[in-house]
Amino acid sequence: MKSVDKNDLNGEPDAPVFSTGVTGEGYVYDGCRNALSTGWSRRGFIETLGLSGVTLAAAPLASLLLPGSALAGTAVEDFTFAILADSHTMGKKNGPMKVRLEAAIRQINAMTPAPDFVMYLGDAITDGTLEEFKYFEEIIAGLKPTIHYLAGEHDWYLDMGEYYMRNMIRRSMPYYSFDHKGAHIMALHGCNLSDFWSSRKLSPQERMKVAGDINDPAQGTFALGRAQLDWMEKDLANVPKDAPILIFSHVPLYQYHKPWNFWTQDADLAHAILRPFSNVQVFHAHVHQLVEHQIANMKFTGILSTSWPHPYPESYHTLGLTGQMPRPNPSLLFDGLGWHIARVEGGSGKVSHEDILWTLKPPAA
Repeated sequence: MKSVDKNDLNGEPDAPVFSTGVTGEGYVYDGCRNALSTGWSRRGFIETLGLSGVTLAAAPLASLLLPGSALAGTAVEDFTFAILADSHTMGKKNGPMKVRLEAAIRQINAMTPAPDFVMYLGDAITDGTLEEFKYFEEIIAGLKPTIHYLAGEHDWYLDMGEYYMRNMIRRSMPYYSFDHKGAHIMALHGCNLSDFWSSRKLSPQERMKVAGDINDPAQGTFALGRAQLDWMEKDLANVPKDAPILIFSHVPLYQYHKPWNFWTQDADLAHAILRPFSNVQVFHAHVHQLVEHQIANMKFTGILSTSWPHPYPESYHTLGLTGQMPRPNPSLLFDGLGWHIARVEGGSGKVSHEDILWTLKPPAA
């Protein structure tokens, strides 16, 4: 299968794209594949991060899963899809958000062959207002492939998801699934927060402000909730154990960094449901960072944003290195930002992904 032509994207020669992570040789890389430290073991790196039971994937662009076979007797076919997230468009008061999202749309529309669909992993806007939604919809209308949405907290907590459900998800529930060419695809609603607003008599605007602030402990932690976990178990009941399972969530489906609420409190219960399946890839947004790791049979990929890059948590800095781990420069229009291409391989069911990291090759503004 032909992938996106980098010359179509930017008029420049092909260049490999790599993710932050630890290679099998123990090298720590940043998003530009600059070696930061040598001789650091995977075990040491994971213990430093405080993620017991986690193994980071190797840094190169493809994250390969175990072979799968078929879904309901249908052979797995080749297909490609794109992933976008965290555009945080703010209306006309913040033009760079529009410029960045439009750059991603141009690149996705230039893919050859065209992707079967685009998954949008939430936080399309920032303050939840009707003006911001209309502004985002005007921009995203330029995207040619079919787009499937799930919600982020910024899309949800002003009107409790009313607009996003009606105009974007367009389903009866904020979580859903579908089958595509032998793969089973699950879009989760991971931005559930316990009611922190009613007893405090917060206005919708005050509720949105707390929910959207990663440094405000009043919001509590995210959770899937019992109803969604029960739905997951029922939804997967008849899916073959070796079928490709593609899971999309706004927030990490694990416990990554609690101070910034990069955290799903009941993620372990979801992991238990997914554990019998051999071919599970989870893509999540929210962190605005490249993150690769694995828990048991499940591989996790953090998705870049098109809005702004978050710094890495301080736990990334305790590797015995001097100074800070390199940060994207927010003053540069495209540094630390981007989107992703993912592929499912026919027959084997292997899943791979490529990070279109604009730090390496900024698009034309």
